[in-house]
Amino acid sequence: MTSQKKYVAQRLRYYREACALSQKQIADALNIDRSTYAKYEGAASEPNLTILVKLAAIFNIPPTELLPMEDDPAEPTDRLKDVGNADSPIYQLSKEERGLIALYRSLSKEEKAQVRMMMGNMSKKDRFIPPK
Repeated sequence: MTSQKKYVAQRLRYYREACALSQKQIADALNIDRSTYAKYEGAASEPNLTILVKLAAIFNIPPTELLPMEDDPAEPTDRLKDVGNADSPIYQLSKEERGLIALYRSLSKEEKAQVRMMMGNMSKKDRFIPPK
């Protein structure tokens, strides 16, 4: 196993766990088998550039965070600690909600616009509110 494969594998696992996502959720967002993604984390194979870019979008990080650089430390940086207060309700997402966010982050700009439009239309519909 090359040190580059190991490095990428460590970063993938680190960010997936930091985002509280399962391998299956990531694989579903990438439209690949879970076993294929598991090979990336196990350093048995490396994701191609397209997959790396999608993974970076899912983790909300720049793609370079997943690639080894000469001046990088051996372990991933812990930038996610500065994202916000983990006790805030916005960060207390269900497994399904985290999966939806991962899927959304893997969409193209045009697909994201379509999703936002659909969500906007859904929120404009009259909703039945039962009387108290």
